[in-house]
Amino acid sequence: MNIYIYIEGAGDEDDTELLLRPRPGFIKFFHELYDIAGENIKIFLVMCGSRRDAYEDFKTALESQPEAFNVLLIDAESSVDSTVRPWKHLKNRTEDHPWILDAVNFQDEQCHLMMQTMEAWFIADIDALKEFYGQKFKEDKIQRGIKQLQNVEKVSKDTLKVWLVAATRHTEKGKYHKTKHAPKLLKLLDADKVRQASPYCDRLFTTLTAKMGISTNQPSQE
Repeated sequence: MNIYIYIEGAGDEDDTELLLRPRPGFIKFFHELYDIAGENIKIFLVMCGSRRDAYEDFKTALESQPEAFNVLLIDAESSVDSTVRPWKHLKNRTEDHPWILDAVNFQDEQCHLMMQTMEAWFIADIDALKEFYGQKFKEDKIQRGIKQLQNVEKVSKDTLKVWLVAATRHTEKGKYHKTKHAPKLLKLLDADKVRQASPYCDRLFTTLTAKMGISTNQPSQE
């Protein structure tokens, strides 16, 4: 069995070659899954650009490679009710209409969410941020915010941007820049820390591990 993960927001839509090339940051973040897969199972990361492109690529894969386990990994974009399944969450978002409305009879385990946006993974591992940005990184605002919300998955996109810019503006690398910094930050993240902070990230790891025939004792939303 092969596993294909179709990822939103990880490429330049005008560069086909770049889109098809796996990102080292994601490969590093998912290294535990690659280790479990070994030589018998192949895991492919497909960079898709926009969320709609990721969804369309996922749908095409369901028809072209039905023998594989195809997964959509997409930003939640807004707060997720813990009682609502990922497909339902996307369908409830008018911003994702009309393209998401034809998501019918797809398996829940094939849709996974990157919190409200991938940057929430970064604040789940403050040590990685400090390592990347150095001594002038200011974590206070982020730490206070996390303590107040008590859940990194509840942090909005706009708030994340404000926190990251405030924490990094005086560093040698400059204020947070998604294109320049995110791929390098992904390489530094401790996936276990992100899983502990984000039930949806843990759900992805748990689902794929189970598909490969390995049980896990970590909590999942399935």
